[in-house]
Amino acid sequence: MGADGVVDITPGVSILGVLSHLNYEPWYALSEYVDNAIQSAHSESAALRADDPNFHLTVNIEIDTDGSGRILIEDNAAGIRRSDFARAFRAADVPPDRSGLSEFGMGMKSASIWFARRWSVETTSIGDDSAYTVAFDMNELLRGQSTDLTISSAPADRGSHYTRITLTELNQTPRGRTLGKIRDHMRDIYRNFLRSGDLWLTVAGERMSFREPTVLRAADARSNATPPKILDWRKEISFDLGEDIHVRGFAGLREEGSTKDAGFALFRRNRSIVGSGDNPYRPISIFGGGNSYRSQRLFGELHIEGLPVSHTKDGFQWGDHEEEFLETLREKLDEEPTPLLKQAENHRSRTVTRQQAKFIQAATESTARSIEANLPEVMPEVVRLLDEKPSSPSAVESVDDEVPAVGEIGRRVEFDLDGVGWSVLVRSVQNIPTARWLSSQIDHSVPNVANVELTLNASHPFVTQFALGDRDSFEAVLRMAVALVVAESLARDAGQPYTRILLDQVNTVLTRALSKK
Repeated sequence: MGADGVVDITPGVSILGVLSHLNYEPWYALSEYVDNAIQSAHSESAALRADDPNFHLTVNIEIDTDGSGRILIEDNAAGIRRSDFARAFRAADVPPDRSGLSEFGMGMKSASIWFARRWSVETTSIGDDSAYTVAFDMNELLRGQSTDLTISSAPADRGSHYTRITLTELNQTPRGRTLGKIRDHMRDIYRNFLRSGDLWLTVAGERMSFREPTVLRAADARSNATPPKILDWRKEISFDLGEDIHVRGFAGLREEGSTKDAGFALFRRNRSIVGSGDNPYRPISIFGGGNSYRSQRLFGELHIEGLPVSHTKDGFQWGDHEEEFLETLREKLDEEPTPLLKQAENHRSRTVTRQQAKFIQAATESTARSIEANLPEVMPEVVRLLDEKPSSPSAVESVDDEVPAVGEIGRRVEFDLDGVGWSVLVRSVQNIPTARWLSSQIDHSVPNVANVELTLNASHPFVTQFALGDRDSFEAVLRMAVALVVAESLARDAGQPYTRILLDQVNTVLTRALSKK
């Protein structure tokens, strides 16, 4: 390999020294390299396809966490022409065409200096018989205040084209969960390029692909039509902010609610700027606070053109436009005939989702543990409050108006108290919404044995309206159900009549009067 001159990187290293302190996230820093590859492949698409009609842009990011760490970013785009080196390696030297993803002249430099103390770029372009390498040592440059970087060259095939960037002595070494977050963000950021097949992207050994959420197909929750008219809850969104800012895209409701995956992604030039990974765009004025149903189902993709972005491309520079944007968006979302916000608040699925099944399981386990630990101590006090002892009711009483349950989750707890062996079965099931919210079977037919079974219907309107938003809400309702049934058992054992009537009336009131907001 021989020397091939020098490249002047004026305005000097003083500005470069600041770049290691940027408020980057690793996925945004890595995206700078992908942006450059996409821009290169787009600008030189004619030459690339003339060379290979089956050309596909491929970007591979390898992350080695051993020792001081190493990151390799390699792409098969058009490479950096030797004549473009001065601009490519000089900070803030903007490209002649700023209409694409490379627009600030800072991406590769700022990301590399933020990531590493040493980095190198090896590249060649179509028709060049040399491959060039530029090595960058931040410590050495800062000590000497040099503005020149030495370029090395080696023979290369004229048909080859690539850029290979190697980062070593890392300031930031992605490890553990951060690697998963990098993948999640980058598959979201480049979802449009992945969908179209214009980009084959591999991050830390995993080929990126974007999984489309399933859109809700259901009747309008406000309609009582029979049979119900099934609608696809997705709509196109289009509006302008003044003459220069244009918003286009879609919004919809997820079939399966998810607080992690719901929310908007905001794009510019086909690349996500806001709303990737674990940080979706969920303004309170649209999604509401806390764990609202809108925050679990509403999602969408909006392309915004005419609004500038930060130089790290992780946010829009809204100026005075965001309030108008949100007001207009809210109006569009709830326009008839598909008012997404109203449907999100009023629709209740008759199917328990995987996420809901998880916290139903957790709530059932937690409630059972609480029974086991605390109920034996509390029950004597409850018994003392039962003063009247009329004639005892039948030993076994149950409710038989159930339909067969599906998706049953249950746990049995057994303990002894005052010479009586208690067996309490707590179940959460998914039944049809018209079934009772709480069913019980109490058996005192065997002397000194109390068998209590209770079943909470997770599909009852009261439960779906108030208890399936999160685990704590469901557990609160389940614990109240346990308290009612155990109190009923103790009351009947003490000779209290009409306890079943009380539970029946509770079910009636909840079903007919208290299941709607």
